Amino acid sequence: MNKLWMAVTLVLGLSSCSSRQDELKAGFENPSEAYRPMPFWHINGHMTRAGIEKEVGEAKSLSGFGGVTVLPVSPGTQWRTGSFCPGTGPDYLSDEYFDRYADILDVSEKQGTEVILYDDIDFPSGSAGGRLCKEYPQYASKYLSKEELRVKGGRTVNWRRGDTVSVLAAVSALNEQTREVLDLGPYMEGNTLNWKAPDGEWRVMFFNCVVDKNSPHAHLVDYMQPEAVARLLEMTYGEYDKRFNRYFGNVITKTFFDDVGFVHLENTWTTAISDIFREKYGKNPALYYPALFYDIGPETGAARVAFFDIRSELMAEGYVKQVSEWAGKRHLSSMGHPPENYSPNSVVAHGDILKYYRHVQIPLLDAIFFYGRGVHGFKQISSAADRGDRPVVGAELCGAFPADMDSLTLYRVALEAMVRGVSFVVPHGMWYTTDADKVRIPPLIAPENPLLRDALPNYSACVGRSCSLLQGGRRVSDIALLWPITAIQAESYIFRDANSGLPVANWLPEHVNHHVLSDVLTNKLRRDFTFVHPEDLCNGKITAAGSELVLNNETNIQHYKVLLMPGGDVISAETMKAIKQYYDHGGKVVATSSLPRRSAEFGRDEEVVRLVTEMFGIDPCGESYPDKFESNANKGRLAFLHDPTPEALADLFARWELRADLAFDESTLPPAQIGFLNYIHKQKEGRDFYYITNTTGDAVHTTVSLRGRFDKLEFWNPHTGKIEPIQDSECVKQPDGGYVTNIKLSMPQVSGLFIVGKSLSGK
Repeated sequence: MNKLWMAVTLVLGLSSCSSRQDELKAGFENPSEAYRPMPFWHINGHMTRAGIEKEVGEAKSLSGFGGVTVLPVSPGTQWRTGSFCPGTGPDYLSDEYFDRYADILDVSEKQGTEVILYDDIDFPSGSAGGRLCKEYPQYASKYLSKEELRVKGGRTVNWRRGDTVSVLAAVSALNEQTREVLDLGPYMEGNTLNWKAPDGEWRVMFFNCVVDKNSPHAHLVDYMQPEAVARLLEMTYGEYDKRFNRYFGNVITKTFFDDVGFVHLENTWTTAISDIFREKYGKNPALYYPALFYDIGPETGAARVAFFDIRSELMAEGYVKQVSEWAGKRHLSSMGHPPENYSPNSVVAHGDILKYYRHVQIPLLDAIFFYGRGVHGFKQISSAADRGDRPVVGAELCGAFPADMDSLTLYRVALEAMVRGVSFVVPHGMWYTTDADKVRIPPLIAPENPLLRDALPNYSACVGRSCSLLQGGRRVSDIALLWPITAIQAESYIFRDANSGLPVANWLPEHVNHHVLSDVLTNKLRRDFTFVHPEDLCNGKITAAGSELVLNNETNIQHYKVLLMPGGDVISAETMKAIKQYYDHGGKVVATSSLPRRSAEFGRDEEVVRLVTEMFGIDPCGESYPDKFESNANKGRLAFLHDPTPEALADLFARWELRADLAFDESTLPPAQIGFLNYIHKQKEGRDFYYITNTTGDAVHTTVSLRGRFDKLEFWNPHTGKIEPIQDSECVKQPDGGYVTNIKLSMPQVSGLFIVGKSLSGK
C-alpha cells in the first residue's frame, strides 16, 4: 500500500510539475495583462466617458498594454519648453472626478485590463491635492533649522530664540577648540537662554524642528509622523475605498506612491527623533545635535550614523508602511519609490534604500531624464526586494526622456531594468490630451506618437513575456556586495551634498566605491551580485555556512560564495565581527579601496581597528598599506585591493575558482559604444531561466558557458514568443570535477533571450 501510494504521489507530482511548465509556456507565448506594461496615464484635460472609452480601449487594442496607472496632474508648464499645459478635469477628488474614475474602472473591467491607483495629484505623493496643509497645517513636513551665535569665554549670553513657534529640539554649545559639547537646556527660561560661557570660543545653537511654509515641499505631509500620515490616507486612499472597494483585488490591483523622500531638503526632520535617540542610545541628544553640522570630535561619526539611521527607520515605518498595510488589507500590492532611489548617496534623499522598501509589496525604481542615468544603482532596488523576499520589482521608465525618443531607446531602458531585477514595468507615459504642446512631460508613449506607434504592440508583448518568467522564484547570485551605508552616514552632515557641486545624492566619502564595483561586476565582468545590508550579517537574515553566506528567505534563498567590501572608514563593529567570523570559518572576503578604522557604534573604534588588524594583518590607521592576499587553516581566503579593476577582480576570482554561473566568451564580443551585454539567472518550477540582454548597437555571436549539466535546453524568445530546442550545446568536464555546458548564442542588437533548462548538477 505504501509503495502504491508513493507511486501515485510521484505520478501526481510529475503531472503537476508538467502542468505548471505547460502553463508557463502558454503564459509566455501569450502573456496575460497582469505581466504587460501599465503606463502612467496623465489626465491633462477634461475627462468624458467617450474619451475614456477611446484611450483605455486603445491602450489595450493598439498598444498591447495590460492596463493604466491613472495619474491626475495640475496645470503647469511643459518640461524644457515652458509652454502651458492643462491639468485634470473634473477637479481632483471632486464628485465629478470620481464619476469619471468610475467610468475608467467600468471600461477596464469590461475589456479585462487593470488599473493602478496613483495616490495623489502630481508628485511627490503626500499633499491630497494641497488640502492636507490647508486643513491640517500641523501635519506638514518639518525641517531642522539652526540658529547660531558665536561667543567668547567669560561672556554672558542673554539670547531669545528667533523662532518661538517651532519645537525646540536642543540647545547646545560647541567649544571650537576642544570639540566639547554642552547641553544648555537647563539655562533656558521660556524662550530665552541665560548662560555664562566658560573659557574658550563657543558656537551656541538653537536646533528647531520647523514647519516652513516657504519650503518647496511645504504642501507635503510629514512622512515620518504616523498620525499625520493616517489623516492624509483618510483624505486620499479613503475616498477611493468608500467608492470603489468592489474593484479592489480585481480591476484595481496595485497602488502607486511617488517620490516619497526629501531630495534637495537634507535637513528634513521630525519631532520624534530626539526622544528615539535618547531611548535607543541612552544618551542626551543635545550633546550630539551639533554633529549634524560640525565635527564634535571622536564621536562625530557615530552620532551621525545614529541620527540618520533613526530617520531612515522612520521613513520606512511612516508613510511607506502605512500605505503598504492599507493596500495589503484590501488585497492590493503597494508599489512606489523614493527620489534618487538609484543614486549612490541615499542618506540625503530618503535615508537607507535597503531599509526603505521593507514593507512595500513591489519595490520600484524610476529611470528618468535620459538613457543610462542611475543604471549602476538599479541593483539597489532589486537587492532591497531580495532582502524582503519580494517576488516582483517594478520600474517607472522613460519619464522626461527626449520627446523624440525612438523605439530602440524604449526597448533598451526596459531590457536593462529587467536584467537588473525588474519584473513589472510602468512606462512614462500616456496622456489624456496627446497634442505635443499639451504633453507636459515627454515622451508620449501612445499610438498618437508616430515614432513609437508601430513598436508598442510588440514591445508590450516582449515585456509581458519577460516579466512572466522573471517574477517570483529564486535568483542565483554568487557575490554579496556590502551596502556601505554607515560609511556614508558617518561622513554626511546637513547640506554637505548640496554644497558639493555634484548632482544631487552623488557626493560620497573618499574611497566609498559601491557604484564603481556595481559597474565593474555587472558591465565589465558580467557577474551578477546582490547588495547586502550590514545589519543582516548580524541579525540572522544572512548566516555563514562554511565557505558560503546564505540569505535566509522562504523562497528567494541566495548562496553567496564571496563577500565584497567597498571602501570606507566606518563600519559597525558587530558587522566587522561577523565578517571576520565568516573568514575564520572558511569564507572568502575581498576588501577594496580602503579598510575601516572607525565604528558606527559609540565607543567601539578600537574594536574595529583590532578586528581589521587581526584579519588583514594591516593597521587600517596607517597612512598607506599594500594590497594583501591571505588564507587560513579553514580554507578561508581574503584579499585587499587598493584598485579593484576588472582585471584584478577577474584574476582573483579565477585563482579562487569562483566560476560564474553564466560566462561569455569575451574574445568574441565587439567593444560596445552604447549599451551592455548582461544576464540574470533565476530558478523556479524546477528549471533554470537565464535571461540575457544585448542592449549594444551590434549583433553578438558568441558562446555562453553555463555552470553545470542540463537537460532539455531551450531558447525562449520574448520578442516572438517562440520556444525552440537548443541543438548546438556541449557539456565539458572541468579539472575540479564540475561541468560547464557551452551554447552557441546569436543575438541581434537591443534584444533579450532566455535560455531555459533543467539542471542535472549544480556544480
